[in-house]
Amino acid sequence: MATWTDIPDSSLEPGKPARSIDALALRDNPIAIAEGDPNAPKIVTAAMAPNSINADRLANGTITGDKFNASSIQSWLGARPLGSVGSTVLARCSPASYGPGATVSGSQLRAANALGESSGSPFSGTWRCMGYAPNTVPEAASTTLWLRIA
Repeated sequence: MATWTDIPDSSLEPGKPARSIDALALRDNPIAIAEGDPNAPKIVTAAMAPNSINADRLANGTITGDKFNASSIQSWLGARPLGSVGSTVLARCSPASYGPGATVSGSQLRAANALGESSGSPFSGTWRCMGYAPNTVPEAASTTLWLRIA
């Protein structure tokens, strides 16, 4: 990990060569900022680009329940009409078994209840399996949660 080094203004003279120690600090200080050295200036939220932090960059456990705004999540989910991208549905899927992360065409899904009773017409778009849907009898076993992704 790089260490932050304060460089006095008096050490940097226009038109003169930099001292080695100052040149090393100029090289290492941006790294120290990025690595979060306790003496380095902190990057403020306003300096970050929108959506610059995403799930790929978050370590497990870095976001806790108190950091989520439950009401905004509920509003976001509630604003999704059934069948739109981002909506979820409890559905039966046929004719094969699907595990978490599998994707299927909505034409393979029928809305269902926890007993496996289903009705209604198929859905459109592409849906991701959020549980496990084996192709077994009784039908209730093939009912799980699906998320529309496209």
